[in-house]
Amino acid sequence: MFCTVRAGRDRRQARRTAAAVFGLAALAASAHVGRAQEQGNIVQQGQNVFKQGAKLLGFATDVAPPADFVQKSRPASDPDYIPVFQPPPEPERPALEGVNLKAVKSQLDGLQKKHDALRAAYPPAAKALAEEEAAKKKPKPSAPNAQQ
Repeated sequence: MFCTVRAGRDRRQARRTAAAVFGLAALAASAHVGRAQEQGNIVQQGQNVFKQGAKLLGFATDVAPPADFVQKSRPASDPDYIPVFQPPPEPERPALEGVNLKAVKSQLDGLQKKHDALRAAYPPAAKALAEEEAAKKKPKPSAPNAQQ
């Protein structure tokens, strides 16, 4: 029983010590901020007391302004609101039909034939293709019976 009572006192003492350290750190931060306010630094920068205290303790930093190319690439005003569940706008160009569709298909077929001819003329590609076809024709070995 004595150990239980003693352990309870140790925990309370540790909490008090932690609170005292935190209080001293806050006091030091507020004193530093108070001096900075007297000099006018805080009012000019528009920062509050808590941020200065956090900076003093190393938990906060000042953010540097963005580079010039970033500022130039951003729009002058905020973009318009885009609802989440609104369907996207339809494409401006209509779908191809009839003669136009056949012309695009024939262009793609011609490109495919040209690329196939280039690929066949390239020796490493031809070798790889031949190996692949040989592997397909080769029969797969059957697994031995597991009966003993």
